[in-house]
Amino acid sequence: MKDKVNTAIRMLKEQGHVVQTQVRGAQGKFWFEIDSRMLVSWEEMQNLADGVYSLSELEDLFERRRRQNTSKPSR
Repeated sequence: MKDKVNTAIRMLKEQGHVVQTQVRGAQGKFWFEIDSRMLVSWEEMQNLADGVYSLSELEDLFERRRRQNTSKPSR
């Protein structure tokens, strides 16, 4: 699985994108910040490497996730 993520990172960097790995949350889940504007999960990076998603589709997923998180009432 790590090979797929490394493949996705390499693909993005070859296209001129900046990819930074981040560890977030209580479980220490890996996320990837692309071009300092969007976060992509480990699973989404695997799907990018497999050709399931394009970068624009991942951006759409990020925007939907962001809207869902901002629309949740705070406790």
